Amino acid sequence: MPTLTAEHVGHHFGRLLLFRGLSVTLHAGETLAVTGANGTGKSTLLRILAGLLTPRTGSVTLTVDGQSVPDEERPLRTGLVAPAVGVYEELTARETLRVLARARRLLDPASRIDEVLARVGLASRADDRVGTYSSGMRQRVKYAAALLATPPLLLLDEPGANLDAAGREMVASIAEAWRTQGRLLVVATNRPGEAERHHRQLRIEDHR
Repeated sequence: MPTLTAEHVGHHFGRLLLFRGLSVTLHAGETLAVTGANGTGKSTLLRILAGLLTPRTGSVTLTVDGQSVPDEERPLRTGLVAPAVGVYEELTARETLRVLARARRLLDPASRIDEVLARVGLASRADDRVGTYSSGMRQRVKYAAALLATPPLLLLDEPGANLDAAGREMVASIAEAWRTQGRLLVVATNRPGEAERHHRQLRIEDHR
């Protein structure tokens, strides 16, 4: 059962302070909404939680089955959907997931790839180049990539970006599944209605 702990985390870019003294613990099955205006550091915090960025102060620990995940391995145990995450336009969605499956060292990934492509509604376009997709379909590719290895920690930065009503329903279904499966979910949003759906809320501006 996973646990995510951030202790006294702070970050700044030069003289620009984003946040400091940020501490939170998330237990299995809990979801957290990180809220704040644009530019306040929500995306930066998610990158820190994912292990893609080292905080200036404090620490982040992901524990799975009672064992602390080494910082260098945390990105491999985390699924991240964010505007900054790119897609391979020259590859098909299926080829994209095959590349990621090799990077994540998944054994016999073909059935899992089919499963996540269906989960995000791309089964019928799985063998078309991502460069031919709409912005909403490209967002679905990001979800497929994040879900592929069934990570204990899922991070969603503005999860409804570029998605229509059906896409937002898909995100809500994924979030509910992550909760009921005893995994961890952190969502960065500036939409109050979306934040209220989660167990916990963390307002970035409270940590200046």
